[in-house]
Amino acid sequence: MDEDQRTLAVAIGTAIRSARRDAGLTLRDVAAETGLSQPFLSQAENGHSVPSVMNLHRVAQVLGTTAHALLEQGARTPTSLVRSREGRRFALSDGAVLRFCSTGVRAMEPNEVTAQPGSQAGEHTEHAGEEFIYVIDGSIRVEVGVEESYVLDRGDTLYYPATVPHRWFNDAGEPARFLITSTPPSF
Repeated sequence: MDEDQRTLAVAIGTAIRSARRDAGLTLRDVAAETGLSQPFLSQAENGHSVPSVMNLHRVAQVLGTTAHALLEQGARTPTSLVRSREGRRFALSDGAVLRFCSTGVRAMEPNEVTAQPGSQAGEHTEHAGEEFIYVIDGSIRVEVGVEESYVLDRGDTLYYPATVPHRWFNDAGEPARFLITSTPPSF
């Protein structure tokens, strides 16, 4: 783990521990609700490992917050500037990277995803609110519910209720880049 990763691991661990204690939960409680082991959660809280994006999302849901809020530890300013080479980045899955496009806790959550051919979001997910996708480059397929599937190409958009199970795939033979915005923040 390099210096930047160590700093991030400690910050995330501190935020998780604080949120867990505020929620009145033990490591055992969080482990039972997330399906993650107590030793793994302890390592994360102590800054010895950085949870994957999906595991951080699971922990945040149990703690009644979002992964973004844990990462930003409640920082809030009226404006948020994130330069193209900035923004926290996390591996979503093999070949997919998510970049946070805002800082602090906001009413909506814009994220940029870079997805290599064959990558996908993983399991269907559902949560409160709505989502909007805008494809910057390439092509992706988005499943909304069990019967709807949309192929989105460069410049296409899709807006849908996030309460319906959904996920995306890059079935194309080229990388794709897209903006996915959720309100309220879910990640």
